[in-house]
Amino acid sequence: MRACGLYHCPSAMIPTPETLVQTLSAHPDYRVLRRLKARTQLASPPGHSLHRGVIVDTETTGLDARKDKIIEIGMIVFDYDPVTGQPVQVSGTYGGLEDPGFSLAPETIRLTGITDALVAGQHFDDAALTALLSDTRLVIAHNAAFDRPFLEKRLPIFSDFPWGCSMMDIDWEAEGINSRKLDYLAFRQGFFFDAHRAGEDCQALLEILSLPLPLSTQPGLKPILDRLPQKSYTLSALNSPFSTKDLLKERQYRWNGERKCWMRTLESETALKKEMEWLKTAIYGGKTATVEIDERDARMRFSLRSGNTRACTL
Repeated sequence: MRACGLYHCPSAMIPTPETLVQTLSAHPDYRVLRRLKARTQLASPPGHSLHRGVIVDTETTGLDARKDKIIEIGMIVFDYDPVTGQPVQVSGTYGGLEDPGFSLAPETIRLTGITDALVAGQHFDDAALTALLSDTRLVIAHNAAFDRPFLEKRLPIFSDFPWGCSMMDIDWEAEGINSRKLDYLAFRQGFFFDAHRAGEDCQALLEILSLPLPLSTQPGLKPILDRLPQKSYTLSALNSPFSTKDLLKERQYRWNGERKCWMRTLESETALKKEMEWLKTAIYGGKTATVEIDERDARMRFSLRSGNTRACTL
């Protein structure tokens, strides 16, 4: 017999971690999180051909793609079932650092753990990145509106693909999840990981897209695939009266300082028509007014490049 905490028990009776996990998981008062272990095989191959997608994440020197730079790229190439939306297997990965040419801000170092010493003299392998993107049908990021402008600036090949966004293209609230942060989504799906490094974030997102969603039970990738054929419409309320700014804020418009107007993105043509009717009545008081509509498909969504923009009279 040997000491085991406050009790004496044979070593053979010490429960294994897996036994403890199973016991706690079966109890309604506990929720067990496992550390993410990267998987290369995610599901059994179906009896038909697979499509190829890429998950990408960046760490940057700041938030403005026009002036800031990428210091880390993580990428996972995976094959998926186009019918069910189930990721099946990993077919390639990339992880690299790049020296931005100037010292990193303390806040950047704190958030990412990347230091000047880590990036000194480093450069992305453009040829390797380009090769991994061959045969790709889809690029996914967890915040595509952030990552896409940076990547298009540094590697223009990213302009050639349809993009999906796991943060915006999945209705997380309908799945009973009220936060879209990646580490919280991982928690709700039963695992944790070392966040804020590009490679680990990509692995976590692939796991989330591979697991069944809590309520619909479809793979997380499926609603992103379903969203691809749809267009989005960014509506610009030109020359709106200053007195209506609070109404526009409540309606989820955002102020564009460069264009000096309020803007909102709608996800369907039906929603666009209803919004134009609301603008005419609530903002322009029934008077004739001109708005702009920027129409985008998956090849243009989340990009800073101009889409198909047209003026429309209300």
